[in-house]
Amino acid sequence: MVAEGDVFTTDRTVPIGIIDRWCSALLDELAAVERELWLVVAVTLIVDVWLTHVGLQHGLHEGNPVMRAAIETFGIAVLGATKVGVLGLAGLTRQLLNEQRGVVVPLGLALPWVAAVVINAVLLISL
Repeated sequence: MVAEGDVFTTDRTVPIGIIDRWCSALLDELAAVERELWLVVAVTLIVDVWLTHVGLQHGLHEGNPVMRAAIETFGIAVLGATKVGVLGLAGLTRQLLNEQRGVVVPLGLALPWVAAVVINAVLLISL
């Protein structure tokens, strides 16, 4: 490691194409479980709407101000309808991507929705 001013550099370099090959291999692995990722998305959609509904009944507030206003105006069904709309748009987007790259769509929904379910569950358990 060599210090140049406040920046440290190393003599290690990544050969051209290594990162692309690594990302491609990772996407291939994820593509093998794409169906399971879509299942996670569907289950977390249902569980998130249910936990949000239970949380609202126990005095918690929706964190998203736009959804909070929509839920106050139209009821909890608007959250489910919005999520189903997002799921439909995700399905259409998935159709536009190739087999390998398309797995990022359910992954991009599953990660934040699982996090939301975990947060909602922890909040409800702590009541």
